[in-house]
Amino acid sequence: MFIRIISSLLGLPILAALIIFGGTWLAAGVAAVAVVGLLELYQAFGVITIRMRVMAVIFVSAQMILIVIFGGTMAFVVPMLVLIFLMIMMVAQHRTRDIFIPIVGSFGFVYIVLMLSTIYLIRENWGVYAVWLIFIAAWGCDTGAYFTGKAIGRRKLAPVLSPKKTVEGAIGGSITATALGAVYGVILYNLDEISLNFVYIYALITLICSIAAQFGDLAASAIKRQRGVKDFGNIIPGHGGVLDRFDSIIFATPVAYVILVVIDVLNGGTL
Repeated sequence: MFIRIISSLLGLPILAALIIFGGTWLAAGVAAVAVVGLLELYQAFGVITIRMRVMAVIFVSAQMILIVIFGGTMAFVVPMLVLIFLMIMMVAQHRTRDIFIPIVGSFGFVYIVLMLSTIYLIRENWGVYAVWLIFIAAWGCDTGAYFTGKAIGRRKLAPVLSPKKTVEGAIGGSITATALGAVYGVILYNLDEISLNFVYIYALITLICSIAAQFGDLAASAIKRQRGVKDFGNIIPGHGGVLDRFDSIIFATPVAYVILVVIDVLNGGTL
């Protein structure tokens, strides 16, 4: 636990700096996390090769460059090109048995790269305050679920996937995240950064995203169980790999993005 806390304290200033500066700095940070996470997933599925490593770097870089230049309208272009590229490579090598590689390769790109890239889109379209909602929802929920589960957890949530998680912990995590989102909104309201209506919207966003974050955590656990690995990596001391730390963020981010888009359409404004 001590090493886990130290790693978080060391990583948080870097994360904060990237989010505050935004722009190409944040895009580069997202790209770096996405490349490492993608390679961790490919390693877990046993499809990691030099070609896959090179492909990950090239296509992730292309994804973020296109999004920086053209915005969200280009977000789905590179994932489709990845699938086309991998299918062409399979056909060119006459290896029909290797259909597993393009399936895993394209899935990983959508699951990790496309979904994480929405962090950049949220920062550019709704500002730095909106980005923090994602981390409040995901990591606030994780913290609340841990302590609630320790205190009153009785019923197992998904014993096969994650034996330590409980129903009570899951509920406590979402309540904690929602409360933190509301407090965060109140602080910004008192600083005249948002209107009163958005205090309630912030709480709602963190509630929905906290639920998505927990499914993201369980989905990653399901992959690890299926592949027989304890962690996706060991790059972050006390946490494991990038995917072990960002699995909840991967689900919470696109959900937050969709909610913000819907709010903009309905409200005609921005957060």
